[in-house]
Amino acid sequence: MQDKYVDFKFILDERIPREIGLEFVAIRQLAIAVFGALEPEKRNKIVANLSEIQSPQMQDIVRNLKLIE
Repeated sequence: MQDKYVDFKFILDERIPREIGLEFVAIRQLAIAVFGALEPEKRNKIVANLSEIQSPQMQDIVRNLKLIE
């Protein structure tokens, strides 16, 4: 995994308290770091499976996963 900055622009509902929102962002960043360490074939399969989920939150996550080279 390359060490370079990617701005994932996480989208969180503004009704979520800031402290809880920061926890969510940290968890997403952790999940994406683990995802980025996987082999490309596994990443592609995960993205394909998650792309089938039609919630706005999951679509945001999928959009961010696709930013990882």
